[in-house]
Amino acid sequence: MTRKFRLGQSREAEDLDHREVYSRERKSDSKRRQQSAERTQTDIEGQGGGSMLRLPDATPWLHLPEAILIQRHSQWVDLELADRSVLLATLSGKLKGVKLVVGDRVRYSPVPLEQPELVFDKKLPQAQVIAVSPRRTLLKRGGIDDREPWQLICANADELWACAAVVDPPMRPGLLERAQTLALDAGLRFRIIVTKRDRATAKDTLPELDPLREQGLPILETSATHGSGLDELKLLLADRVAVLVGHSGVGKSTLVNALLPGMGIRTGDISRYGTGRQTTTAAKWLPTPYGGTLIDTPGIRTLSVRGLNQTLLSHVFPEFSSEIIEDPSTFDPFDEQLDLDYPERLQSLQRLWKEMDTRNPNQNVHR
Repeated sequence: MTRKFRLGQSREAEDLDHREVYSRERKSDSKRRQQSAERTQTDIEGQGGGSMLRLPDATPWLHLPEAILIQRHSQWVDLELADRSVLLATLSGKLKGVKLVVGDRVRYSPVPLEQPELVFDKKLPQAQVIAVSPRRTLLKRGGIDDREPWQLICANADELWACAAVVDPPMRPGLLERAQTLALDAGLRFRIIVTKRDRATAKDTLPELDPLREQGLPILETSATHGSGLDELKLLLADRVAVLVGHSGVGKSTLVNALLPGMGIRTGDISRYGTGRQTTTAAKWLPTPYGGTLIDTPGIRTLSVRGLNQTLLSHVFPEFSSEIIEDPSTFDPFDEQLDLDYPERLQSLQRLWKEMDTRNPNQNVHR
């Protein structure tokens, strides 16, 4: 007896990506597969980067109280109210498919509970999120493929603070350039926070940062161990929401603990491979006693710029001419005629330019 399979089952992925597969199927199966493929292509093309970022109109719900989303637990969320107390809430069906992130300002309504004795049970949601207010800023990085074009980090922040350690793990200027690009795209002010400054001598001027210093970017050197630079950060946090990004192990959590004693943020050591161990697993909204807020994010391996506009690169690499910015791939970083002070910067420009231009083609789609 010949075993029957459902359509597409038992086939290798590469076999499904050839036109000849239709000629081997019955007419009805072939037509069904083509219709399914066309729907898949339509969904991917229709979603795009912009549709993922669109929010439902919140105008009908402006009469409801407003709160800030500070953490997400699957279908439940934590909300910070005006007095900075925390309220547990559910999500309305109106928000199905909407990507909510830390920092979103939402409108909510109380949730009537069938059992009155459970109204004051803090373990149950006490409200329901109905709408999301338009975002003032949105920090995002490139997604994995065209089906998920963006990975959202946080909303409504004022500044992006990129943390870079002097050692353990070693300083990587490439990550700072990527963070600067994301900040420009989101409309955030950009600041570099150097951590573990006590691990280097005063004679070490950190020349890796010279190209960034020449741009006039604010760079603050800190040491959580010695307390240097912390007073300046506290002053900055008096009137703004700052989001921290950086590799695992650069000292973000240690810095947060130094700025906010008593928070008890877990810290980790460097692994035997010279990389940090991730201790923060989700973005955390941390109100400060200075009036502002810190958003601590999980350690990242890289910040993808896939899908961002290439015109941003002229602001990240202002030392290069418009001819180089328009197509840097045709230039040799070590060409003596270019006479570059920092050839590595052109290499970095080439990587980001190529990544921004990359798109993953739709798969298994034939007309």
